[in-house]
Amino acid sequence: MKCAKCGAELKEGCLYCSVCGHEAQIVPDYSVLEDDYLRSLLKEESSGGGSQKIKNQKKKKPEKKQINKTVIAVSCCVLVAAIATIIAVKLYIDNRNANSYEYQMEMGQREAQDHKFEEALGYYKTALALQPNDIDVRLAMAEIYMGQKEYDSAMVLYMEIIQLDSDNEEAYQNLIAIYDEKKDYDSILSLRENVTDEAILELFADYEVDEPVVSPIGGEYDDYITVILYSTQDFPIYYTLDGSDPDEENGILYPEDGIELDEAGNYEIRAVCRNEKGINSEIVTAEYEIVIEPPDYPVVTPDGGTLTGETLVTIRAEKDCSIYYTWDSTDPTELSAKYTEPILVPQGNNVLSVLVVNDKTGLSSRIYRTNFIYYP
Repeated sequence: MKCAKCGAELKEGCLYCSVCGHEAQIVPDYSVLEDDYLRSLLKEESSGGGSQKIKNQKKKKPEKKQINKTVIAVSCCVLVAAIATIIAVKLYIDNRNANSYEYQMEMGQREAQDHKFEEALGYYKTALALQPNDIDVRLAMAEIYMGQKEYDSAMVLYMEIIQLDSDNEEAYQNLIAIYDEKKDYDSILSLRENVTDEAILELFADYEVDEPVVSPIGGEYDDYITVILYSTQDFPIYYTLDGSDPDEENGILYPEDGIELDEAGNYEIRAVCRNEKGINSEIVTAEYEIVIEPPDYPVVTPDGGTLTGETLVTIRAEKDCSIYYTWDSTDPTELSAKYTEPILVPQGNNVLSVLVVNDKTGLSSRIYRTNFIYYP
């Protein structure tokens, strides 16, 4: 309600205007314009025109409702058709992408770049199903597995790649890295067996160890020998003499001065070179038979007899031998007189006994005896 005097809004329940203090009177809450409009309508109605206009307005209202309903219905149909079209297009695109190798690879690469590796693997697996013999998708998947240290999964993929492409250097390089991480050097050498490509063979250079070289070669010898072993790659050498493999448990480190075979008998030397990774070369084997014969009898000149004058006796023996002798028929030993120069035959009836000893082998000849009779 408004104050009839000043037009101010009256609070509900107030008897006087809070602005001008005039007694509150009920004034309709509409403007003068509204009042004029109502009067004009009443005037038209009294003349008949107003009544007809109101009737016409009343008749038009149902038409407006009908138009609104039609518009809504058409709009709904258009909306439903649009949604159906969108869904159909999306289904078509999804189906096309699901069967597109290129799309799966592209999405896998995106996810991998964002470090969403599980999602990337999902796309790659779909791509692999679409092209089972593809190498690129296997390389991409193996790279993820390598980064996550899932070496077994990566190994399977790299082996498949080598089966599809025997000269794939990347697959060989990563397989070698996995085996090296596991210290499975036998598998590295086994992987090398069927490789012929020179570039790929270079990848195995750090795992190849040449056999040691042996001198002299195996065989039968009639003297004690020193066996020399050496490595062309300057690796340490380990050997055995009992027929066992020269591994870390049984191998004897080769001495710089060689292996002395200083007794008669049979020997089997088995040796390997070992690199800094602990990888052994193939085992090289050399067999020796040392057959040592005792020295022959010495050559004595003159060879005994009856003498009429002073006589010098010369004694000759094989190389590397010493000669020992006695004149009293006793057996000479290495403690007896050693022959160094011609000896004079003593007076009387004497027996010269001679022993030859090989200085290298220690073997002795049988004792040689001869009788000298000398009386001046």
